[in-house]
Amino acid sequence: MIITNIKISQHSQEILLEAAAKKRISVEELASEILNEAIHNKLSGIVTIGEDKKEYSPNLLANKQPYAYHADPEEPAIPLEDWDIESSYEEVL
Repeated sequence: MIITNIKISQHSQEILLEAAAKKRISVEELASEILNEAIHNKLSGIVTIGEDKKEYSPNLLANKQPYAYHADPEEPAIPLEDWDIESSYEEVL
């Protein structure tokens, strides 16, 4: 609960007093009710407390199986002739 001093006009004070008397509740209770409703109605679209909505891009790897490499671990994955950088460079020229 936050306790604060607020300034309202003399006319608003009179209306608040009369309304509280007619409703047979305290001025503080009626003012709290009015403030809570007004704050919710006017500011709920601007501020979202407790809801941290972050936009994430969809995960492209969701529901995918990992790549399986079915080769012999003793066999090189890249052929030896592809490892020879000098000869592949000469072929490009």
